[in-house]
Amino acid sequence: MKKRISLIALLLIVIFCMADVAGATVRASEYIEDCFAQIRRSDSKVTVTFDINGKNSMDVIGAQTILIQEKTSGSTTWSTVATYSSSSYSNMLSSNTRYYKSSVNYYNAKSDCEYRAKVYFYAEKGGYDTREFITLSV
Repeated sequence: MKKRISLIALLLIVIFCMADVAGATVRASEYIEDCFAQIRRSDSKVTVTFDINGKNSMDVIGAQTILIQEKTSGSTTWSTVATYSSSSYSNMLSSNTRYYKSSVNYYNAKSDCEYRAKVYFYAEKGGYDTREFITLSV
């Protein structure tokens, strides 16, 4: 009986390890090495700074869309209060580079709310890839 339980436990460990490796393969990218974003707050101003590293020099690289989300005190729901798109904000994407860093500002932050950002990174060279990154809240 103990051998059977041990065998089942070992089998479950192997299955979970294989699932984790398979997940890592799905998240791998030919275009994006890594990406990061952070949010800072100063009174009614919220700044989202982001940076992205491509695997090589990319034709286009940066953030395609940034959503500023707000959560009121006592709530569990995040609401999007501002959307920044690379088609309207030229500083969100760059060309012919491997690394890009920039930021956007939101000026209507309320003192009784928390804020976070969802950043949708983008890299293109022949094909393309996107990544979603959600910042910690401030």
